[in-house]
Amino acid sequence: MPSRPATSDAFDRAVAEIPTCALDQAGMREQRARYARLASSVIRVERALEAVLVEFAQDFDHETLDAALAVERRCCPFFRFAFDEPERRLRATVAETDMLPALDAIPPTLGAAHRVTPNG
Repeated sequence: MPSRPATSDAFDRAVAEIPTCALDQAGMREQRARYARLASSVIRVERALEAVLVEFAQDFDHETLDAALAVERRCCPFFRFAFDEPERRLRATVAETDMLPALDAIPPTLGAAHRVTPNG
């Protein structure tokens, strides 16, 4: 029986924590693959009180990030994303404070749960 990669398990656990994710199984599989492609380009993840900041390497896959964020905006509309192109930094926030725990799902989806720098 083939085992699933650790990032896949982390992705599934993270999605389970999101109260209103609208992705079906096929959508989750595709989104998991996008995040896996981005994971090797993640330089730094910082968890602030009301945001997650993700810094990407210079050669990160812009198209994959754009696709992943488009899906997130449709399936989890409470997330808010802002990307600073010159800094290659993604800022993720939520629309309502009661959704703040959903931010904790972001680092594991990028395979970066062990590299989070707390701030605040």
